[in-house]
Amino acid sequence: MKARILIIDDEKHIRFTVKEFLLKDGYDVSAVENFDEALKILNTECIDVVLTDIVLEGKTGIDLLRVVNEKHLNCPVIVFTGYPNLESASESVRLGAYDYMAKPVKKEALLRVIGMALRHKTLVEEKNSSHANLKAIFQSVTDAIITVDKDLKVIELNDAAKTICGFSREEVMGKSIDSIPKTCCGHCVDAIKKTILEKRPLEIYRTECMHQTRKGQLVTLKTFPLTDGIDGCVIVVKDETHIFNLEKELEGRQRFYNSIGKDKEMQAIYSLIENLQNIDTTVLLTGESGTGKGLIAEAIHNGGVRRQGPLIKVDCSALTETLLESELFGHVKGSFTSAISDKEGRFQKADGGTIFLDEIGDASLSVQQRLLKVIQEKEFERVGDATPIKVDVRVVAATNQNLQEEVRLKRFRKDLYYRLNIVEISIPPLRDRKADIPLLVEHFIKMFRKKINKDINELSSDVYNLFMNYEWPGNIRELQNAIEHSFIVCNKTVITVEDLPKEFREIKTTRSMGEKSCGHDRILQALEKTHWNKASAAKLLGISRRSVYNKIKEYNIRPEKSSM
Repeated sequence: MKARILIIDDEKHIRFTVKEFLLKDGYDVSAVENFDEALKILNTECIDVVLTDIVLEGKTGIDLLRVVNEKHLNCPVIVFTGYPNLESASESVRLGAYDYMAKPVKKEALLRVIGMALRHKTLVEEKNSSHANLKAIFQSVTDAIITVDKDLKVIELNDAAKTICGFSREEVMGKSIDSIPKTCCGHCVDAIKKTILEKRPLEIYRTECMHQTRKGQLVTLKTFPLTDGIDGCVIVVKDETHIFNLEKELEGRQRFYNSIGKDKEMQAIYSLIENLQNIDTTVLLTGESGTGKGLIAEAIHNGGVRRQGPLIKVDCSALTETLLESELFGHVKGSFTSAISDKEGRFQKADGGTIFLDEIGDASLSVQQRLLKVIQEKEFERVGDATPIKVDVRVVAATNQNLQEEVRLKRFRKDLYYRLNIVEISIPPLRDRKADIPLLVEHFIKMFRKKINKDINELSSDVYNLFMNYEWPGNIRELQNAIEHSFIVCNKTVITVEDLPKEFREIKTTRSMGEKSCGHDRILQALEKTHWNKASAAKLLGISRRSVYNKIKEYNIRPEKSSM
C-alpha cells in the first residue's frame, strides 16, 4: 500500500511542486492550503506523514502539530518554513515534530527525511503491536504493578498486588485507589497523587508499609506518569523485606575499615570514614589510578546515613562533554540529535543517596559550572528543559590529577574545587603501603578461586618477594590483574613466577642476572656509596634489599672490615 502524505502550504507553486515529485516517487499525496482543510483530512483519513509550513491562513503549522499530538495520531510531522528562527524551531521540537527544515527544501533532502519518518512510524506501530505480549509478562512479574487514571481509578493491576498490597483485582478495579480501605500507611497513594500532579517519575526507597497483616514489610515504590493515550500513573511496589534483612546481617562486612589494610595511613582513612558517617558533606578522593578510590566511595556510602539509598557512579573521563551532561542531568526528547526520548539523569537516579563522580578533573568547564549549581542549590535542569528538578544527593568526587594545579592553569573552576574539597581523603599508592600486599593477595586469591573455580591457595616465596620489591605503578588494580592472569594460566595449587604476566617474569630475570653479577667488591662499593643504607644500595645495584642482606652475610662484609 502506498504511503499517504498530506501537504499544507499557502503557496500554490510549492504545493504543486512538492506534490508532483512525491507522486513520481510513488506516494499517495493530498495537498491543501490551510489549517481547516488539513484538519478535515486528518479527521477522516489515515495519513502517514504530514508536511506543513509554519505560516498558514489563520493558523500555524505549530497549531497543526498540537492537534496531531492531542489526537495521539501516529503521524510524523515535518515542519518547513521560509523564515527559520530559534523560537519556532524550539517549539516544533518541543511538540514532537519529526524534523524542521528551512525553505527552499531540496527534493533529495525531503525524500530522505520522509523515508526516515515512515520507518519511524513503522517502528512505533510494531511497538504498539507488542502490547499484548507485554500484558502476559505484566501478570508474571513478582512486583505489584498498579495502573490508575488521572482520577485515581484503578484500570489495571497484576496478581502480585494481592500478595504485597492485600487486595485483589475484583475488589479494586474501577474504584478510586484513594477510597479503598487502608490496611497500610498509604505512602503509595501519596506517591501516585504527586506523580499525576507533577507528571514526573518518583521513587521512594525502602519505606515501611505498616501493613496490618504483613508486619515489618519494607517496599520500594516507583511511579511513572502515563502519557501514551491515557493520563494517569503506574506504580511498581517491590517487596524488599527479605533483601533488607540479609543486608542488615551483612552490613558489618560492607564496611571494610579493618579488612584490607593495616597500614597506618589506611587506618587513618578508615577512622575518617567513621567520622563522616552522620555528616552529609562533600568528599574529594585523591590518589593515583588504581589505588581504590571507588572502594573508598562505597565505604563512605555504605557506612553513612544514606546507605539505604542508591549509590550512582559516573566516570567523567569516559564520555564527551555533551554525553556527560546528558548522563549527569538527563535530557528531554529532541534536545539534541540522538535524544529520541526523555532520559533520567544520574543525579535524579541518585536522589536520596550518593553520586560518585570519578575522574572529576576531566569534566569540561561548562559541565563543572552545572555541577557547581547542583551542589550549591540542590537542583538542576535536564538538557533541553528549563524546569528545575530538586534532588537530595551526597556528592563524592575523585581525581588522579593535581586539582590545585588545574585551578592555577584555569582548567578547573576554583569555586567548584573549594565546594568539593570540604573533606579530602588522599589514598596512598600501593608502593607506600607494601605491608598491605599480603592481605590484598589473600583477598584476591579468595575472590578468583571462587570466580575462576580453581583450587589455588597461595603464591610461591619468589612471587611474594617479587611483589614486595615491585613499585606497582598501577597500584591495587595492577596487583588484582596480575593475580587474575596467574589464576587463568596456573595449573597447580601454588602460583609461581612462570604464571605471572610477561612484565613480571622479565623483572625476575633481570634481577637474577643482577644478583649473580654482584660480587664482594660491587656490594661493598654500593654500601660505601650509600653510607651503608641497604635499601639505597639495593636500588643502586638493581636487586632486592633481601638480596643485599644475603650477600652481606655470604661475603661476611662488615663496616669495620671494609674501612680497614
